[in-house]
Amino acid sequence: MADRAPLSLRQSKLFGELDDSVLESVAAALRMQTFVAGSTIFAQFDTSHDVDFILDGRVRVTLYSRSGKEVTFRDLAAGDMFGELAALDREPRSAHVIALTEVTLASMSGEDFHRLLRQHPDFAMLVLRKLSHLVRLLSERVYQFSTPVPTRVCAELLRRAEEAPLAANVARIVPAPKHAEIANCVNTHREAVSRTMSELMRQGILRRGSGELIVLQVDRLRDLADH
Repeated sequence: MADRAPLSLRQSKLFGELDDSVLESVAAALRMQTFVAGSTIFAQFDTSHDVDFILDGRVRVTLYSRSGKEVTFRDLAAGDMFGELAALDREPRSAHVIALTEVTLASMSGEDFHRLLRQHPDFAMLVLRKLSHLVRLLSERVYQFSTPVPTRVCAELLRRAEEAPLAANVARIVPAPKHAEIANCVNTHREAVSRTMSELMRQGILRRGSGELIVLQVDRLRDLADH
C-alpha cells in the first residue's frame, strides 16, 4: 500500500496531522482491505491482533452475553480505528466488529503497531488521543445506563441526530433506526423503545418519513436526554 497510501492517508482525518516522514512509515506498514456490508471483520474472542483504520464506510462494535443478548457498543466511521486494545495487551478480541456498509480499511499487524508507537511519538500521541476518547465514551455509557430507559433512548436518538443535522434545530436520520437496534444500544427491550418513540412523536419531537426519522426539535430532545 505504500505507493498509494500517503495521498489517501493525508486526506484522512485520522492521519492528516502526521508529517510526511511519519506518514510514509505508517503507510509502509498498512495493507488495504475491503469488506461488504454485513460481513464480520473479526469476532469476539478471536486471537488476531491487527489494528484497523477506517478509510471509508461504517462498522458496528457489538457484544453478546452468554444468553445471546446483543448489546451494541458503538458505531465507527471514516477516521476511526479499532482493534488497538487486543494489539496492545495481546488478549483476545473483546467484541465483534461488523461492516454496516461496504468498508475500506487500512490494516497493520500488531507487531508493526508496537514498532510505530515506539519509533514515532506523533503516531503514539494520535493513538493516545483515540484511547482517551474511548475512555470518555465508556464513562458516558456507564452514566447513561444508570438513567431511566426513556432518557437512554433520547440520548441515543440525540447522538444520531447530532451526526445528521438538516437545518437549525432539525435533523434527518437515514435510514430510520429499527426499535430493536435502539434497544440493543441502550440495553433495554424493543417495546420500551416503541413506547418512548411514540411519546416523542405525540409531542411533535419526532416524525417518521419514508425510510427516515426526522427530529423536528433537537433542543427538546437534548433536554430530555439530559434529565
